[in-house]
Amino acid sequence: MSDELLLICMGCHLLLTGAVYLAVAMKADRRQALAEAGIVLLLPGAGVLAVGITRLLYSLRFMQNRIDPHKLMNRNNVFTNLISYDENVIPLHDTFLVEDVQIKRKVFLDAVKQNVLDNPKVLRMATYDTDREIAYYAVSMISGHIEELEGQLAELESELRQEAVPEKVREYAGLLADYLSQDFVDALTKKEKGRIYVEVLARLLQEEPENDEYMQAKINQEIFLEDYGEAERDCHSFQQAFPDREEPYILYMKLYHAMRQPELMEKKLAELKGSRARLSPDALRILRYWGGAFREGL
Repeated sequence: MSDELLLICMGCHLLLTGAVYLAVAMKADRRQALAEAGIVLLLPGAGVLAVGITRLLYSLRFMQNRIDPHKLMNRNNVFTNLISYDENVIPLHDTFLVEDVQIKRKVFLDAVKQNVLDNPKVLRMATYDTDREIAYYAVSMISGHIEELEGQLAELESELRQEAVPEKVREYAGLLADYLSQDFVDALTKKEKGRIYVEVLARLLQEEPENDEYMQAKINQEIFLEDYGEAERDCHSFQQAFPDREEPYILYMKLYHAMRQPELMEKKLAELKGSRARLSPDALRILRYWGGAFREGL
């Protein structure tokens, strides 16, 4: 009877060992599963207890390391125990394609700790991620950044009412550009702030008429606001000031595309081809794309 009991116990122990191996193999790699199953096999009873306690402690440690998303945008927050992140090894964009939720979450949260998520495109991707925790963190970060920008804008607006210092006006323009680039700002507010941005850029251009960055930003914003008449006048001024640059032609094409004027767009495309402008790779792509489209009759 004792031999039969021993055989039953050994059979149960082997079944338990196999169950541990299968359970771990489903969540970790094969080596980890073999190691934990080996502990259970060599230490009957105590092995199961050791593996169980280890996994419980690991789970508790993970929960303690959760990040409060409302503090992510606090610039004074000092994060410790930073984990090395090398974008040349794991491109952050590619982490959203990883099926393992724990790996994806770990890479994303490590990136948050090191403030490498300044790229708004990555954050936008994260908001649509299937993992709700990652999506929640991303939305919280974006919302926190928008709130921070709104506070800074209100503070600068108050200062500019008292004295319009040129440096402050330039700073205000930069904050407006950042604010208008946020996807989660409602359309009505974007239009309101967009009109203010155009006025600020016009003021800056009075002091720096040769600043092509201000001119491009102003034209782009006017196209967004559907102020096509003013945008066309600015495109003309821009082309007069920089006849050998590609940017005025491209902005003209963008304007006529928004206005649904293919004939005028094709005309500017031909002018760009015949100009002495040194074309960038982006401009060449535009030429190839729209040149083919016009040849095919759109």
